[in-house]
Amino acid sequence: MRGMASGAAAAFLLTLGVRPALAQDLQSPTSALDAPEALFVPTPLTLGGATVEIGGIARIEYDSNIYAQAFGEKDDFRAVLRPYVELNRKGGAIDLTARAEGDFRRYFQYGSENAEGGKVAAGVNWAPSTSDKLSADASWQHIIEDRGEPEGNTQPSIGPRELNALEGELGYTHQGARIGFMLRGTASRFRYTKAIDDNRDLDNLGALARVMLRVSPLMNGFVEGFVSKRDFRQVPQTGELNRDSRTYGGRAGIAIDPGGTIRGEAAVGVYRFDPRDSRIDARTRLSAQVGLVYSPQPRTALTLDGFIGNVATYRTGVQSREDMRFRLGVSQEIRHNLRGELGLVYRRSKYFGTGLTEKIYGVTGELEYALNRRIALAATARWSKRNSTDPLDDYDRTRAGVELRVHY
Repeated sequence: MRGMASGAAAAFLLTLGVRPALAQDLQSPTSALDAPEALFVPTPLTLGGATVEIGGIARIEYDSNIYAQAFGEKDDFRAVLRPYVELNRKGGAIDLTARAEGDFRRYFQYGSENAEGGKVAAGVNWAPSTSDKLSADASWQHIIEDRGEPEGNTQPSIGPRELNALEGELGYTHQGARIGFMLRGTASRFRYTKAIDDNRDLDNLGALARVMLRVSPLMNGFVEGFVSKRDFRQVPQTGELNRDSRTYGGRAGIAIDPGGTIRGEAAVGVYRFDPRDSRIDARTRLSAQVGLVYSPQPRTALTLDGFIGNVATYRTGVQSREDMRFRLGVSQEIRHNLRGELGLVYRRSKYFGTGLTEKIYGVTGELEYALNRRIALAATARWSKRNSTDPLDDYDRTRAGVELRVHY
């Protein structure tokens, strides 16, 4: 359920178009299997009335095209270390969570790609009654941009693009016997570390309101409206486009929770992109999001995740950008301590005002062997290919690695 919850939060942010598209590193998702896993879930440490989890991954990975270039590809091995510590406290109606994690990368040959990232986050959930829930979350993150981003840096002479992200969210949900509603508000600030990227500094505000109708014990139908306000910090110079904008729209869909064979949610509607600059055309287009898990049996799960909507763009001369992203995956428990995953990824980035369109196709695979409830070994592989109307944006990339996963 933790994986589904984090996926829902990410989908909400992407729905509003308030977060730069920084998810091109084609990672495998959190396992959606319903298989009994008590044997492999570590007993958490206790600290007073709270529980503490400590762990992380250590990975050695090969990358066939570290700069995601169309020509003159450079390959290398890298070591990745991602430790974390998480504290949870559940007491009556209030749940508290705090988490800190790191992201350390070292390349064997191209040391200019070395980088350090990390994140600290805290959240509180308060359920004053069985029908009501209030939540608040805040986080600070130092992000290392992946070279394969649609507008990512491909210049070998400049290290990977890095930024600091400060984000917060407030939410309230009421679920009655038949009727419910949900309100959420978000705020975020993105600041890049290099002066050359000052034009990317961005502030966002977003809000979503949803009305839900219980149509069965496990299913809600809903309609929702959303709005986001995007403000770039840099003032446009004479002749430059003002990229500030508002995006708003609505969708209708279904949510299956807690669900059985099928769980998750899907919705479709329209969004309206309303730019501040009169030289940029306003647009009304399709808006959609989906996050569904189908488990025909406890040891098998099929997942479908997707999003269509407006996202931030930094390309010179581009009026706006729309992304379409989908991932179809299958997870299978092969034996009681052996799990496999396979995913197909598609992403289209359409740039209005220039005629530029980029399409990314990808395949991901993972095989995890649990040595015991605290330690697992995994092999991962990812292949991606980008086709663009600009040949200089094309690339092929293969990544493969082995990693140690530890959880205490």
